[in-house]
Amino acid sequence: MRIAAVVVTHNRPALLRQVIAALQAQTRRPDVIYIVDNASRTETQALLARMRDVVVLRSEVNLGGTGGFALGMERARAGGCDWIWLLDDDAIPRAQGLETLEQALLDLPSTTGAICGTVREFDDIALMHRRRFTNFLGIERCLPREAYETRSVEIDTGSFVGFLASTAAIEAVGLPDTTFFLAYDDTEYSLRLKRAGFDLWLVPDSIVDHMRTAEGRLRSTTFDRKHYFNIRNRIVVKKKYAAFNTVSALSGCLFGIALWMRSKGRFRLHTLRILIRALADGYNTRLGGYPPSLIRLEVKRYPRPVAPVI
Repeated sequence: MRIAAVVVTHNRPALLRQVIAALQAQTRRPDVIYIVDNASRTETQALLARMRDVVVLRSEVNLGGTGGFALGMERARAGGCDWIWLLDDDAIPRAQGLETLEQALLDLPSTTGAICGTVREFDDIALMHRRRFTNFLGIERCLPREAYETRSVEIDTGSFVGFLASTAAIEAVGLPDTTFFLAYDDTEYSLRLKRAGFDLWLVPDSIVDHMRTAEGRLRSTTFDRKHYFNIRNRIVVKKKYAAFNTVSALSGCLFGIALWMRSKGRFRLHTLRILIRALADGYNTRLGGYPPSLIRLEVKRYPRPVAPVI
C-alpha cells in the first residue's frame, strides 16, 4: 500500500517545520510527503529549500486551503498512491498516527472512502472535527466523547486535519471543490463521499495535535474573511445535502447571525456588511475567492495595502 501525505501551508514556517518532522518520524512513514506552498513569503520558501525527502508544490497565488489540497491530491493520485493523508500546517501527527490508520484499514469494509483520527486541541479532544449529519434537516452533531473509547466508529463528516482518503474514492467523486476556497470544503467532500456510497470512519487511537491558538477560534477573533467563508460555505453545504434544503439553509443563516453577534467587532457597519454578503452569497451559491467589494472595503479601512485573496 502506497500512502502519501499532503500538507498545505501558508506563511507558518515554524509550525510547518514541526509537521514535517513529525511526518518523517512516523513509525510508518508516508511513502512521499507533498508540501503545497500556497504563495508563502521568503521565510517559508527558504525552509522548504533546505528540507530533504519532501516534494514541494508551489503556487504563486494563494489557492486557499481547498485549492491547495486539490493540487496535492491530484499530484499524489498521479504519482500512484493508494491513500492520501491530508493535514494542515498546524496539525502534528503523533508517532504512530499513520501506522494506526493503516492497521485499522485491514478490519474496515471495502467501501471505506476515508478514515480519520482523533484531533486534540487545548489538551482535550476537539469534538467538532468528527460529526454526524442528518440528511433530513442538515443538522450537524459532534460525535459524543464515548465514541472515542471505541476501536473505530462510522462518521458522516471529518475535517482535513488527519483525513486519510482512498485514491479509488477520489477518482470516483473528484477533488475538493476549489470554489469553496476556505472552510467547509472538508464537510462538503465528506458528504460527497457518503452520497457516492463510501463509508467514513473515526479511528480514535490515531491522534493529531492541532496547534490552534485560542485566538484562532472564530468566536474569539474580529469578524473578517474567515467568518465570511465559514458562514457562506456552511449555507451552501446545507442547501446541497439536506432534504429540506431551504429550511436547512435558513438555519445556516441563523448560525451566521449568531456567530456575528458573538464575535469581536459585532454591531460595526463593516462587519455587518461582511455578514450580509456571506448570507447572500451562501443562499445564492455564489462561491469563489473573497469578494472584490469586501476587499475594497478593507483597503478603505486600513492604511496598509490588503493583499487580495484570489
